[in-house]
Amino acid sequence: MLTMQNLVILDFGSNSTRLSINEVQANVSTFKEVFRTKEMTRMAEGMGQEKNRQLQPQAIERTLDAVRKFKEIYSQYENVKIKAIATAAVRAASNAQEFIDQVKQITGATIEVLSGDTEAYYDYVGVTHYLNLKDAIIVDMGGGSFEVILMKDGKDEHLISIQHGAVSLSEKFNAHDKILAKDLFEFQNYLQALFDEKLSWLKDGHDLPLVLLGGATRTVARKKIGTLHTEEKSIHELKIMRDEIFTIYQNWLAMNKQERKQDLGSEASRADIIIGGLTPIIEIMRRCHCPYVTFSESGVREGLLFEMLETNSN
Repeated sequence: MLTMQNLVILDFGSNSTRLSINEVQANVSTFKEVFRTKEMTRMAEGMGQEKNRQLQPQAIERTLDAVRKFKEIYSQYENVKIKAIATAAVRAASNAQEFIDQVKQITGATIEVLSGDTEAYYDYVGVTHYLNLKDAIIVDMGGGSFEVILMKDGKDEHLISIQHGAVSLSEKFNAHDKILAKDLFEFQNYLQALFDEKLSWLKDGHDLPLVLLGGATRTVARKKIGTLHTEEKSIHELKIMRDEIFTIYQNWLAMNKQERKQDLGSEASRADIIIGGLTPIIEIMRRCHCPYVTFSESGVREGLLFEMLETNSN
């Protein structure tokens, strides 16, 4: 009987593809992450806004290249079990099965395509295991979708996945470079109508803190602690007050893409999607009068792991 297993998580997001390797002890419902890395693969790039959305050949090949690199890494570990998950881009793609089959040929693993609600639920599980907050709004800003959870007394009172993210919103509202006033106005109006229709329950989240997950939001945290041009530090539980995050957003709005690249340093690859990713967050903060944001480095993957371990222990 194996006493320890290395559980490999392959996470196919809309903007990045991630690898985490987690040491799991037999009969113990905890894990220890021993390795993580990511590649910016932009799976959602060029999918468009139409119903018949497709993963583009270049995006598929970028992602498969990342998988091959990841396989070289995790193959060095013993007692490996692979779990592959995918979110918004694969979920929305009419040609998803072609991609899933190609990943299986390389890894032997069949991708589990998470529903939007399942993704939001795992975000909630991941956050609650690591943050000491009972009441909050949780937002996971991904490349192809963003998830919103209203947590009251530690429970997921409401949750939803919105099928637009930093990549797709940047394409939709021409936010890659310096956004024009008319495009920003259209963007804001679109979000207000969307929130009125889909997130009417946000009225119950007034004055609650906002917990942020996702790459675009982590860029804000790294700007705050000054690690965009230096070595990376943990951003977990970092707090940024409302006015300061508004100032950071306002400064990036005034820049063109090249200026944002220079300002973002190690996060320069997000310069073309940072406005698309942050604008919904700013609008939620305004709507709910959130006093501050805090950051969680635990989300979907950690929530999935906790759920798997709990299921196995039972």
